[in-house]
Amino acid sequence: MADEHFFYISPDNISKNCFTLDAEETHHVLNVLRLQVDDEIWLLDGVGIAYRGIIKNNGQEVSGEIIAESPGFSEPKVEMHLAVGLIKKDRIEWLLEKAVECGALSITPLLLDRCLKKTLNLERSQKIVRTAAKQCGRSRFPKLKEPTSLDNYLNDKSNSSDNFSNTSSSIMITYSISPSSSTTLLDTTLSASSSLSSSLSPSLSPSFSPSLSSSISLS
Repeated sequence: MADEHFFYISPDNISKNCFTLDAEETHHVLNVLRLQVDDEIWLLDGVGIAYRGIIKNNGQEVSGEIIAESPGFSEPKVEMHLAVGLIKKDRIEWLLEKAVECGALSITPLLLDRCLKKTLNLERSQKIVRTAAKQCGRSRFPKLKEPTSLDNYLNDKSNSSDNFSNTSSSIMITYSISPSSSTTLLDTTLSASSSLSSSLSPSLSPSFSPSLSSSISLS
């Protein structure tokens, strides 16, 4: 994908087989990449569809024709949801980029007892997620959730429905990453994971080890 250019396109900016880029993406096309009429680009709607298009107008706005549609483009077949302890700014931003590249469908920052950081700039973080998704050509942009406690995350029914859908290919992979080793965190997660594993498809359960989580120390 080295020579391919990916841009975000709102579904509202697609009409039949025509597209129009927003001001931010238009600036990137015209002033950064300096693409020309008849150049081919990829459009990502962020909700699961990629479009291949050809630029037909590059004046004050960039518009063109859609020539192909690819649902599920560059998306993994297994759903991965990441719950991660809130860590320092440079590390959490690096982690967000790598989570997107690895195919995470959702990312939930956790407010843990030993976390020094208690807040997250969601607007900036969402931009990092979108930029990373465009760079690796993902058609579905991961959902970045509000920071929450581990208990709230495990008890939230919306997380349960995200992590355990009715398809046998959907599993929860939770890496609990804390600023320092935390047996409290690990023990809590193991206990919750043990009860949650019973809701997995019988064909999947035997392949799982007793632990569904890993604790990683980032000092």
